[in-house]
Amino acid sequence: MLKYRDARVAMLGMLLIPSAAGAAEAAVELPTPEARDQMLELLETQSLYRDRVDWSEVRMQLAAAGSDRVLQRRLLDEAAARSSGGHGRWISPGEQHQRSQRAQRLNGGQSAALSAPRQANPRIGILQVSPFVEDLRKSEQERYTARKAYALALQQRIATLDDGARCGWVVDVSSNGGGNMWPMLLGLLPLLHGTTDPEGGVIGGFRSAGGLQPWRQGEGAVTAGGNGSLRSRQATYTLRVSPAPVAVVMGAGTASSGEAVALAFRGQPGSRSFGQPSAGLSTGNRPVPLVDGSMLVLTGNVMTDRSGQGDGAKLQPDQITPSGPSTLLAAETWLLAQPACKDG
Repeated sequence: MLKYRDARVAMLGMLLIPSAAGAAEAAVELPTPEARDQMLELLETQSLYRDRVDWSEVRMQLAAAGSDRVLQRRLLDEAAARSSGGHGRWISPGEQHQRSQRAQRLNGGQSAALSAPRQANPRIGILQVSPFVEDLRKSEQERYTARKAYALALQQRIATLDDGARCGWVVDVSSNGGGNMWPMLLGLLPLLHGTTDPEGGVIGGFRSAGGLQPWRQGEGAVTAGGNGSLRSRQATYTLRVSPAPVAVVMGAGTASSGEAVALAFRGQPGSRSFGQPSAGLSTGNRPVPLVDGSMLVLTGNVMTDRSGQGDGAKLQPDQITPSGPSTLLAAETWLLAQPACKDG
């Protein structure tokens, strides 16, 4: 009788396994057929590396996947990743909710520039520039207001440190994994000095098949034509001693908009970067709402520095240094050797 009961328990366990697997498969989120078609059309026609994907083959594989939700999701994720260099992706409504909660935690629980663990030399201002995660569930006006708040907080941090004794600055983006780049650039305007052209100061750009779209700095503004901008009449702080040398600290944790910040300083006189190569996501994204309420993060261009140089790959620092305190020490040593610090 015991053997019979054990056999029934074993059989019940066998029956439960596929049931659990089926539940897990059913939990895999997918776009609706209409949204999937929209997503594939956008990726095939606009994604930066769209030529790396055989789109007819992708559609054939999706059709052959039938009702296998796990396989369908894998095929869609792979198509998005390959055509974007690993930067773009599909975001389900459920994931948008999770992202919204994360954005609220990050943007509400930390300032734009975290307090550095130490201000080793009173002549050097250290800014640890944090990510800015966009809450895509908010209205555009709410998001714009949040961007300005971040930028103003970053400028306020600069103003607080700028006590008259600072002769150089460290911009640390080694842990900046990205988000929206415009609040970061607007907040750092006091340290940026664009290359002048007839239309203003150029600090970087986006390059696509349509050409080069410069990022420009203005009075309380950063702009890039139709590809983005941010303005605030309050974001006009000027350093007591300007221009000042800037050391950019970067590493493997520097991604996307963090890389945009590093590029904005590349080529600026009196600027030098230290650390390790970046993550290699120096490309531009834009969120595209799909018909079912999901979102496609579409990668459409390559970030460049002010001279138009950029390939979407890892950024190489001017001076390779080991990760950790030695990078900050190297940055401070270089800053203190600059004329602004030696002569001050």
